[in-house]
Amino acid sequence: MNFKIHQYFLIIIAFAFILSSCNNYEKQITIHKTTKLAISKAHGSSGYEQYKKWIKHHDSTIIIYDLYELSLDSALAIMNIVDGVIISGGPDVNPSLYNEDSLAHICEVSDNYRDSLEFQTIEYAYSHLLPILGICRGQQILNVYFDGSLIADIPTKHGTSVTHRCKAKECLHKIIMDADNTNLGYLKGDTILVNSYHHQAINRIAESFDIVAMAEDSIIESVCLKSYIIYPSFFLAVQFHPEHLIDTKVSNTIATNFISALHKESQLRR
Repeated sequence: MNFKIHQYFLIIIAFAFILSSCNNYEKQITIHKTTKLAISKAHGSSGYEQYKKWIKHHDSTIIIYDLYELSLDSALAIMNIVDGVIISGGPDVNPSLYNEDSLAHICEVSDNYRDSLEFQTIEYAYSHLLPILGICRGQQILNVYFDGSLIADIPTKHGTSVTHRCKAKECLHKIIMDADNTNLGYLKGDTILVNSYHHQAINRIAESFDIVAMAEDSIIESVCLKSYIIYPSFFLAVQFHPEHLIDTKVSNTIATNFISALHKESQLRR
């Protein structure tokens, strides 16, 4: 009888040890989960490198993948493992994508590979409800992807009292918050100074978008998805460059909310 009791207790102890080991293993998995981010282009100049520096400034643990110069298949394979994407700034979107081929003469030389890369990246991220942040060209191509159009050249086609592109210096101008938006931390009513490095902007806004912010010359500075579109993750595009406004309120707000969404997605996907 005593022998059987002894065996019984040995079994209980062994079972408890196995459960403890499993729990410890699960804790290790949780601790070592990594959050991953794709950027459509993040190399080639100090400006492109700044996207990574901005994210790392706020969270050094995030693993960043640069999609540019990869085959489209390889880029989509990376999209399958990341928790969100930044569609970064860069050259003009090909006007043929918004049915304005005749405006090519006032556009910069297009990068058709990049247009294709970002269209497929947006398609994947949007269909999988991943956090999406568009910056400068990123806002423009998001608008085109969702069937909007662009002002091919602001000075020629729009005219403005606001300088949106400067030579050898940073242009700063005020934007006006046009709508409450959780991704910008309810900054409505604040006077916000942002930078500009662009000669194109949204013209006809995509029907899926709401305007979040505008410049004083009516150039659209930020958009988000309309409230009726169920998108549980982060979706925001801005015409300015928050990665060059590090430690300002607007830059910190965008970075903090975007990174928080990445971490949430990481926990859901693992």
